[in-house]
Amino acid sequence: MKRNLILILTVLLAAVAGFIYFTKDEVAFSKETSMYKAIPLNTPFFVELSSFNALPNDNLLVQEIKSAEIAPSFFSWIEKVDTIIQNNNIPESLKNDPVLVAFSFSGKNDLYPVFIKKAENNAKKNAIEDLLSAFYPDGEFAHENRNYSGYKIVSVVEGQKELFQYCFAEGLFIASGQPLLVEQAIRQLNLTTLLDDVNFIKANKTVTAQSEISVYINHIFFPQALAKIVSPKPMENIDEFGNKTTVNLQNEVKDFQKFSSWSELDVKFEDENLLLNGISTAADSLGDFLSVFHNQEGVKSKADEMLSKNTAFFTGFSFSDKTGFFKNLESYFSFSDKYYKREEQFQTMGKEFGTDFKLALQQMVKNEVVVALGPVSEKEAEKTVYFILSTEGKTAAEEQMNNWLNSFANKKSIDVKSLKSGYNIDDEITFTIYKFPFPSFPGIWLGKPFGMALAEYAAFYDNNLVFCNSEKGLQEYLHDMVLGATLAKDVDYLKFKQKITNHSNINVYLDVNYLLGLAGEVFSSEIQKQIERNKQTLRKIKAVNWQVVHEKDIFFNSMVLSFQAEKREDAKTIWQSNIGTGFNFKPQFTINYDNPSTREVILQDSQNRLLQITGEGRIRWAVPLSEPVLSEIFQVDLHKNGNLQYLFNTKSKLYLIDRNGNNVANFPVAFRSPATNGVNVFDYDNKRDYRYFVACEDKKVYAFDAEGKLVNGWDFGQTDFPVTTPVQHFRVEGKDYIVFKDKSRIYIQDRKGKTRVNVSAKFENLGNALVLNVNGVPKIVVTDKTGKVYYIYFNGKYNVKNVGEFSEDHFFTVDDLNGNGVPDFVFVDGKELTVVDENGKKLFTKKFNNPIKSKPAIYSFSSSLKEIGIVDSTANRIYLFNPDGKLHEGFPMQGNSEFSIGKINALLGLNLIVGSEGGNLFNYKLK
Repeated sequence: MKRNLILILTVLLAAVAGFIYFTKDEVAFSKETSMYKAIPLNTPFFVELSSFNALPNDNLLVQEIKSAEIAPSFFSWIEKVDTIIQNNNIPESLKNDPVLVAFSFSGKNDLYPVFIKKAENNAKKNAIEDLLSAFYPDGEFAHENRNYSGYKIVSVVEGQKELFQYCFAEGLFIASGQPLLVEQAIRQLNLTTLLDDVNFIKANKTVTAQSEISVYINHIFFPQALAKIVSPKPMENIDEFGNKTTVNLQNEVKDFQKFSSWSELDVKFEDENLLLNGISTAADSLGDFLSVFHNQEGVKSKADEMLSKNTAFFTGFSFSDKTGFFKNLESYFSFSDKYYKREEQFQTMGKEFGTDFKLALQQMVKNEVVVALGPVSEKEAEKTVYFILSTEGKTAAEEQMNNWLNSFANKKSIDVKSLKSGYNIDDEITFTIYKFPFPSFPGIWLGKPFGMALAEYAAFYDNNLVFCNSEKGLQEYLHDMVLGATLAKDVDYLKFKQKITNHSNINVYLDVNYLLGLAGEVFSSEIQKQIERNKQTLRKIKAVNWQVVHEKDIFFNSMVLSFQAEKREDAKTIWQSNIGTGFNFKPQFTINYDNPSTREVILQDSQNRLLQITGEGRIRWAVPLSEPVLSEIFQVDLHKNGNLQYLFNTKSKLYLIDRNGNNVANFPVAFRSPATNGVNVFDYDNKRDYRYFVACEDKKVYAFDAEGKLVNGWDFGQTDFPVTTPVQHFRVEGKDYIVFKDKSRIYIQDRKGKTRVNVSAKFENLGNALVLNVNGVPKIVVTDKTGKVYYIYFNGKYNVKNVGEFSEDHFFTVDDLNGNGVPDFVFVDGKELTVVDENGKKLFTKKFNNPIKSKPAIYSFSSSLKEIGIVDSTANRIYLFNPDGKLHEGFPMQGNSEFSIGKINALLGLNLIVGSEGGNLFNYKLK
């Protein structure tokens, strides 16, 4: 039995030995070594790809990078690898295995990539060698070997140029274009590695199984890498303490090595967004800045509500426990070599203000501080920087500000009034602007990046204390806030915000387009050249947001990069006012009778509120109505004293409202039957004895006097069908004509409602208004449902002009556009604008990308120049065409409502008022 057992064991050993011998190429070794062990400890960052296919080639952002020829060799290399694997019988698994790309320093501290891939057995090693042989075939490339620390390093050489070196070591494939980096990775295998770094392990544990691309950032060395791309030029300044300070961006960036230890970010590509999510680790002590936020909870940031829509950059700190935050902040600064200087500066400020300034600030702030930068122009050297802190309450904070300045003025023996000035938004809104004596305090108090803020001027808006480096910048800020033109209400930002987390402790936002003007000041000359070459691609990056939130002793990161395939230009307006809701009502200019040289704007929003907007863009009042307004809004002088009122109607009522939004006299007047058209106002003899005409569902046309009472002298029966366009008054050759139409007839009456002209033409009308044309013989012009043009004369006769075929949905109007005495017909049908003269001569046509949903408007600039306004609401674009079909200068513009052109100020040029996306009202200066 024992002999049999020995025999069986011998056979088994022989079988194993034979298997090993005959399959030695596949399993000659199997050594499991983590790829992280080969990464040098001074590597600023590295990327882990789950496979060669991890980068989505069909993604819009990736495609844009490729088309812009950014890193072309990298993309061509990936494509070539894929082709070689498919055509050379190389295992597909090779491109499905993970790979690390570590960026490390070499030479003059320049960054170069090191590629690390597992090759734990002969099968994988042979597959990699086969791939390299196919990629760099003998004859075309030389392969030179050398020994380093017992490992064979192979150099791939083309002519006299060494392309890269690679090595197989400890079950890993290591390759780089820099020989020293391959050697460094080999040495690292036998030293303390990343796997011995507690903070790295903590970050690495958060990688999700679904993550195809992960980015690791070593915050100790990452700032050193960033320093290579920023400008080395120093900037000198003398602060309010008399100290000469020199700011060098490279040194400023390097200071961020104290921010954290490690960060890991999982990368996810979407169609128009690049998402990075992960964690940052910080030491338990206060050596890392992130530790200042220990024991804090995420706070809903209101930075976007505090800032203008034109903000280029902001950083905000939010804290749930301000006592704990400032205690940690002070402890963090105590480790700094500038600690004592900081304390001296606070003591100096405290003496001048007669209080403990640092403590007063901590008591004043509520839960958020923000530093922000306005849009940067390459032509303007001056930058506008804001520092904003949310206060516990405006009243107490403003009292504290006045106490500081009173104390300072007494110490300096100056009049405190010299430190204050007024800023008027309009006649009703005024702000106090304070001249602040210690503009450097934000950076002294909070450190980087608040050191960029110079708090030279201050003002309060709501419960926020706002500082700015210029008085003009602060005035612009206050104006934007009053108009509601905030970042939080910007249409593009709102779309972007959907990808952003609601709560954070650190919130950083960049608008790439607004920041491009800083390139010359911030970046090195080489990076500037690259930015200039790729500016069109960069302009398609709308915004970048990075947030950090502390939860359960973990710092979570969330970063979003928003990419737009087609960059939309920002509206260049005099002002932008946010109404709060959308609207499709045509905003109208109205007279401000308190200041007749200026105009106001009135409109109705989608919530049926009637709003009056001042000439400066501020909502003066909003009156809720129960229904949409059907008519134009008219101004009448009911009391004949120069004080004007607004007259209009809804479906059920006729309204007369004064300039302050109050109902006048016995208005509103309820209709006997629901209205089917908008009211029209007639003043026959210009004596302000008004008549208001409205048609209703009972097919009657009602005439009201100025007081809203039915006119006894008006006697008209009924129309055949409802009247849907306004009743009109034409005066021709000294006679008055009251004209209206239903879908089958045109009615021409006198002042009493009796028929003055019997119209013999019979055709089916559309919803287009009747137009009086006095070129040649006076006539009424209208089209039928096929687009035939009818001339209706005041003797009852008519002519028909067939100038083209149009659908039943066409819009039509007529005018003499170029002053040649010949009527021009303007048709809009679907996506096409067609203009022909009365003889059928086509003047021009224009095609749009979307159906036009509102009637064309004619704007008169002189007797010989009238232009056509078109609204493409789907595309949020408005157009203004000259008589020859050319666009007016500056068009198209942003807008999605019908628009008005006029003068807000009689002494200035023309303004165009239009609604736009997101409830915005735009005021353009018309060229």
